[in-house]
Amino acid sequence: MRLFLAFELSERVKEGLQVAQRRLAEFDRCVRWLRPEQMHLTVKFLGEVPDSEVEAVCAAAGEVAAGSAPFTMETAGFGCFPPRGRVRIVHAPVVGETRRLERSRDLCEEVLAGLGFAREERAFSPHLTVGRVKEDRTNGRLRQAVETIRPQRVSQDVGELFVVQSVLSRGGAEYANIARHKLCGTA
Repeated sequence: MRLFLAFELSERVKEGLQVAQRRLAEFDRCVRWLRPEQMHLTVKFLGEVPDSEVEAVCAAAGEVAAGSAPFTMETAGFGCFPPRGRVRIVHAPVVGETRRLERSRDLCEEVLAGLGFAREERAFSPHLTVGRVKEDRTNGRLRQAVETIRPQRVSQDVGELFVVQSVLSRGGAEYANIARHKLCGTA
């Protein structure tokens, strides 16, 4: 089963991201925009997990949530990954109480390493993926357009951690929450 841990987004945040996507419609041919139901804040991607280990992953997510404090996050403009060269991902950086978010992510890495999952090597860069670039042949126009968009800042309270199953299909990934845990740690 293909799994990841994530925080869900409010409808208001998703709507704000969709407004920005529509402002970039001229790039629809080279960007596959995520649908609202595909948008989330990933904490840890696990990949394929044997069915025999799913229960342990869900319990580990509960441990992470128990040690994580609720927080407020806010979207802040748009950006591109990688930061130079051809664009592969269009994203919205996340700001707000990022120390609490980073604490949740660090705890997640620690707890899941105990189950044998590799720790993430890259520095944590909290963001919301809003589009995946199929092929960037825009000679820098896509990056310039993305970086000049200033969508309305939208915030939301985050109080639950989800274990999410991802099923890949021709139309993109379909997600199903298989466990949810309330954040109940202290700051």
